[in-house]
Amino acid sequence: MLPTNIELEKRLGILYYITSTEGVGGKIRGDVEDFRVVEDSEIPLDSKGEHLVLVIEKRNVTTDYVIRHISKILGLDRKFIGFAGIKDSRAVALQKFSIPFKDDIDVRKIDVEGKIRVIEAYTASRKIRLGMLKGNRFEIILRDCKNPSIKLIESTLSELNILGCPNYFGHQRFGTRRFNTHLLGKHLINKEYEMFLEELVYKVYPDESDKAKECRTLAREGLIKEAYNMMPRKLWIEKRVLNMMLKNFPPQKIIRSLGRSLLKFYVNAYQSYLFNLMVSKRIARGLPLNRLVEGDFVKGGSPAFPILGFKSKLPGGEAGKIVKDVIEFENLELGMFKDGSLGLKVKGSLRKVNLNYRDLNFSNVGSDAIRFHFWLEKGCYATTFLREFCKNEFYK
Repeated sequence: MLPTNIELEKRLGILYYITSTEGVGGKIRGDVEDFRVVEDSEIPLDSKGEHLVLVIEKRNVTTDYVIRHISKILGLDRKFIGFAGIKDSRAVALQKFSIPFKDDIDVRKIDVEGKIRVIEAYTASRKIRLGMLKGNRFEIILRDCKNPSIKLIESTLSELNILGCPNYFGHQRFGTRRFNTHLLGKHLINKEYEMFLEELVYKVYPDESDKAKECRTLAREGLIKEAYNMMPRKLWIEKRVLNMMLKNFPPQKIIRSLGRSLLKFYVNAYQSYLFNLMVSKRIARGLPLNRLVEGDFVKGGSPAFPILGFKSKLPGGEAGKIVKDVIEFENLELGMFKDGSLGLKVKGSLRKVNLNYRDLNFSNVGSDAIRFHFWLEKGCYATTFLREFCKNEFYK
């Protein structure tokens, strides 16, 4: 076990490495080709099916970008477009989407040079829904490694095989440049509506663009109209909020206008942060990740912690002490995950403590790079797995 010295990870509840080996260092995503992911899902062909499955290769764009593009090109409401999960944007990703089948659909119209390419299309009996996948296969190249030693990789792997690998929610779960979605969720369940708006609109983070920083500063100084006019279009959430501020709407009404789906996304991020804290406390206490301890919940044969919600049941024993410590540290009550005034009702669930990986292969590429191939169970993060080998900010 080693404590992290990375400030971003500390902010997200990712406090430890389970392994104590030296890291190889390195960076990923210098080139989009260095990060490849293939969805592992089985959507069987049905020649009489009413849905058309599109196997799409997307490059350096978000899953939402693909959905919006399909919707626009085919004149299709996005609610009819099915997909199993979100894939990394800064990557070459192969994933499946489904749309209602029509004889006159020309799938070639969907292609966008350098961004979207339809690899295959076939009919199926049902729409693809979130979670309809087993996992994902990754091919990732770490470049500029300070110590690209295969023996070091093997030593780390030996420790992971004994201790397990922490199934932390990766930094991507918490945003892109600001990494604050969990803070927004916390303000929501605490009914701190003005603090929510302050974090969403006014708070400046160092990795933002200069224009975004200037807009937030103007808004904080009360120059709402100037901030609204200058705010980049891609920051549409902030722009919408500023527009409502100009019309003097109260904070709660502004927040409610963002819609339950987005608000739930923020609360889900806070749940993820709480889970990360639980995993960190388990590691700090020297408890195994891949073997049951007293009081553990079980999911798929593995130890699991609750993703806290208003219907969550709490474990007992050693596992229960960890969960209760986190609840007390955050001054939480489970009923806080149910806010009738915003229409928010987040029940909770279970998540495995140990990250499930398999089919791991690795090899040197040139003098300072390492190529990894591996499979991860759905919901697991490649960056969470690789951080045990790198022990640096390889993802920035």
